Amino acid sequence: MIRKQPLVIYSRKLKKHIPNPTRFWIVDKKLDKAISDLEAKGYIKKISDIVSSNDLLFNQLVDLHRKEIEVRKNLLENEKDIPDYMKKRLLDEKVGIGGIENFWEKPFKVKCLHLWTAYHLADKEFENFIGYFVLKSIRKGR
Repeated sequence: MIRKQPLVIYSRKLKKHIPNPTRFWIVDKKLDKAISDLEAKGYIKKISDIVSSNDLLFNQLVDLHRKEIEVRKNLLENEKDIPDYMKKRLLDEKVGIGGIENFWEKPFKVKCLHLWTAYHLADKEFENFIGYFVLKSIRKGR
């Protein structure tokens, strides 16, 4: 259902390695479609509005972004083969989960529901309101 993605991937289109600040991906086609259907119904904006208006949720999600930066630091700490320009992007304190920048500013930037749901399912330390909300919405058939 979830695939762990490396922090650096090769882009055939660009013909070079690029930094990838997303570690988890939804690969289950049925779940992927159900999440896409929620996005098509405007749930990214709905959830962004909910999180932006609730300081507790907002701060919890900002903390997860900061935790992700720390995880990336630990993963890259001893990596010698990753070029400095990639490390700079992956270790940038302004780049949170999924490459979301300035994540501490309101309105909260959800970016995509797949991202938050993948983190919610893949790593207990990254369980979050958005993933919970998405899974609950899918079960209810919204």
